[in-house]
Amino acid sequence: MTPAYGQLIDSIQNAFEYKPKPVLKLEARNAFVTSSYVKMKSIKAGVNFHNKVKLGAGYSWMKSDYEVVHSQDTNTLHFGYGLVFFDYAFHQSKHWNLEIPVQIGIGRISYKYKKTLHAQQWVPIYEPAMTMEYLFLKYFGVGFGAGYRIIIKSSSPIKEQFTSPIYIFKFKVNFGNIYKDVKRTIY
Repeated sequence: MTPAYGQLIDSIQNAFEYKPKPVLKLEARNAFVTSSYVKMKSIKAGVNFHNKVKLGAGYSWMKSDYEVVHSQDTNTLHFGYGLVFFDYAFHQSKHWNLEIPVQIGIGRISYKYKKTLHAQQWVPIYEPAMTMEYLFLKYFGVGFGAGYRIIIKSSSPIKEQFTSPIYIFKFKVNFGNIYKDVKRTIY
C-alpha cells in the first residue's frame, strides 16, 4: 500500500468518527445527448460526516425536452435515474473546498409519442467528477466542476448517445451556518 493511498483511507475513516448531519442537495448538471446540450436536475438526501464525506441517495432527470424524429413521427426522449452518491472533500480551507463527487445508479431511457410510451431501456450509470467551490460571506459559495457520465447501453430502439462529458456550476447556501448564527442570537 502506498503512503498516499493509506492517507486517503485514514482521512475517510476519520470522517466517520464524527456525528453525521443531514444533507439535502438540489443540483443542476449540464451534459450532452448525442451532440445536443441537455440539463439534468437532481434531488439528493443523505448524511454529512465532518464536511469531509457525504453519502446518500437521490433521483436525477433530464429537464430539457429532446425531440427525436422517427420516420414521420416525432417522439420525446425521457431520461431519469435513481442514484447513490459519495462525495469526498480532499482539500478544505477557509474559502476553498475541492471535492470528488461520484454517483452510480440505474436509469430508464424512453421515447414517448403523444404521451404513450413507445420504447424504453434500463441502463447502469457511473458519473465521477471533480468540483471546486469558493466560499464567501460566510453563508454562500460558488463553484464549478467537470466529469464524465458513462452509460452502458446495448443496441436497442434507443439510438441516442448518453455517455458524455458533464460540467457543473454551483451556487451554495450554507444553511448550517445560518442556523447556528440564528440559534446563537436567539439564546
